[in-house]
Amino acid sequence: MIEIEKLIPINIGLLGHIDHGKTALARVLSEIISTAGLDKHRQAQERGISIDIGITSFILDNKYLITLVDAPGHADLIRSVVAASNIIDGAIVVIAADEGPKIQTGEHLLILESFNVKNIVIALNKIDLVSDSVVSSRINEIKRILKNTIFSNAPIIPISAKTKKGINELKKELLNIIKVPERDISGNFKMPIDHAFQIKGVGTIITGTVHRGIIKVGDTIEIMPIKIQRKIKSIQIFKRPENKAIAGQRAGLSIIKAPPKEIFRGYYASSPGSLTISDKIIIEGKINNLFERGLKSKLQVHLTIGMPTVSGIIYLFTKYNDKNILKEKVSKGNKFLAFIKLNEKITLEKDMPVLISRLDIPPTKLRIVASGKVLEILSEIPEFYRFKIKEGKVRNIDRKEGVVIEGISSNVIGARTYINKVVETDNGKKGKIINTFGSKGSLLVKFDKKPNLGEKVFLKNLRRIKI
Repeated sequence: MIEIEKLIPINIGLLGHIDHGKTALARVLSEIISTAGLDKHRQAQERGISIDIGITSFILDNKYLITLVDAPGHADLIRSVVAASNIIDGAIVVIAADEGPKIQTGEHLLILESFNVKNIVIALNKIDLVSDSVVSSRINEIKRILKNTIFSNAPIIPISAKTKKGINELKKELLNIIKVPERDISGNFKMPIDHAFQIKGVGTIITGTVHRGIIKVGDTIEIMPIKIQRKIKSIQIFKRPENKAIAGQRAGLSIIKAPPKEIFRGYYASSPGSLTISDKIIIEGKINNLFERGLKSKLQVHLTIGMPTVSGIIYLFTKYNDKNILKEKVSKGNKFLAFIKLNEKITLEKDMPVLISRLDIPPTKLRIVASGKVLEILSEIPEFYRFKIKEGKVRNIDRKEGVVIEGISSNVIGARTYINKVVETDNGKKGKIINTFGSKGSLLVKFDKKPNLGEKVFLKNLRRIKI
């Protein structure tokens, strides 16, 4: 008999559009059923769709304990898909041969890319419903979609979860794509919580995949962001009692005197004092190349930070002489800095992955806007500035003391306030205002490189703004 604790834990996401057969595939592959596995949730059974993350597992090649994280495919449940992507090392993306790729298929691929999940296999399911020519056509269609992504070499395996055709080939390909990630066992314990429930006589059970560190029976953990500390009464890994759980393993932790109704998905079990709570962050990110609308300041967006998804207002900015200059917009494909005021306080850590979505957009269109990471966690709103730009032009370039500029100020009194400020031409030549000139508000400027007569000149005044 294989000892579970000696197997290498690998977490594989199971993603795809609704009714493309994810749960049917999980049922064929799985040997151990865990939290909400195979649509055990009553509402899921009533509605006939996955509404929650399902956890099941199986042993692969007598070496790996594969945990399948079945993420809902329904368009309205993208939050759960993102939550699942936070805890996986690779993925099986299921596409039905009779329907082909859908909008949600594309969203799931973008989510995987955003969370740096590079190792995937495509399961072309329901081949029992179509002809061989349709299967061939679907494979070519999928290859075209993947061509300009990081998944261009992803294997595509035709299968039928119903007849079990191709399942062995899928397992072999899964074995080929597995890359054992480096697990941080020495760091502070951190486990995002995906389920909490009570068992009579046992206590409250919290389940999740350990991101970092080691937890042992008798250790004290802190539930964040509610900041309650409890001792670990017992630990189970796939229904087997264990003395400890380590990074990469899926575990159930039993704690006492912690009502499960107070613990929600997106909360964390952690070493006491190791995580931070805030509703103000600075992130760096990049706009998705396929999101045509780009991103605007003062827009309300949805942000998945770690596991929880919350809403917040985004303020795009750039740095200028160590000051934060507010920007109006960033276009697709471009990198950006942003301050975000979240609508609620959540658990945070520097370098946590961030996914920005527009869940207010209809699910018939792409809603994944950008991805990035947390740069700073703040307690106060930072200072922001905006450039007030005044435009003038070069009137005279022949004076020994400097170049004469007109148009920036309309009178001498105003012109005097600009002395020692820097101006710049539309060709990038920079100069310093050294004095006023004449009685009509002209300025005398010393340039390092002489500008052309009539060339436009800009004075950028920084003005602090309130957000």
